[in-house]
Amino acid sequence: MLQINKGEPWIFWPNSICDTLPENPANKILSGDQYFKVSFKLVLTDTSNEQKTLFTIVPRFTGLDLYGDMMKLTITCEDKPDYIDLPLLIKPGDENEIVLEHSPKRFFKLFINNNEVYNLSLENRCFGIADNPHIIIGAGNFPKNDFNLNYTEFKLLEFKVEDSENLLAHHLFEEFIFDKSVDLTDNCNFIHKL
Repeated sequence: MLQINKGEPWIFWPNSICDTLPENPANKILSGDQYFKVSFKLVLTDTSNEQKTLFTIVPRFTGLDLYGDMMKLTITCEDKPDYIDLPLLIKPGDENEIVLEHSPKRFFKLFINNNEVYNLSLENRCFGIADNPHIIIGAGNFPKNDFNLNYTEFKLLEFKVEDSENLLAHHLFEEFIFDKSVDLTDNCNFIHKL
């Protein structure tokens, strides 16, 4: 388990640690032109009514925010964000699984606890193309930018990134090396503290 504390986000950006390690950085498939599935299992511990961001895929902002009694999914396509209001399906203290699935020229889907809660057709659109995407966990932006932070806290129990054929990154947060969670696939797709 990884405790995400308010004001202390973590990041999935394995090739930022060393551009030659890993050989196949899993963050690259989030580029918008490839299939990907990203899964988070978490328990929200933040009980405040303040806006809180669970995660964001940047630099083309796509993320999930909680606001009091609702959620907002932001999806950026061709640099234009769509804001989708959803009922609050993630409650403090409950274990939840959040899955983002992207298939180019087909769809972008959000699942919560195995229920499809949003499906965006990409037949005539393209999910935000980016050269070096990464995921900020527990904030909406880099702390140094000092805006849209929306810190939150939760227990991250599991994190996975898959392409259409393989599991590329898998974290159960049982082993850490220098503030980096060890990737169980041995692909060196670390999650590290910001």
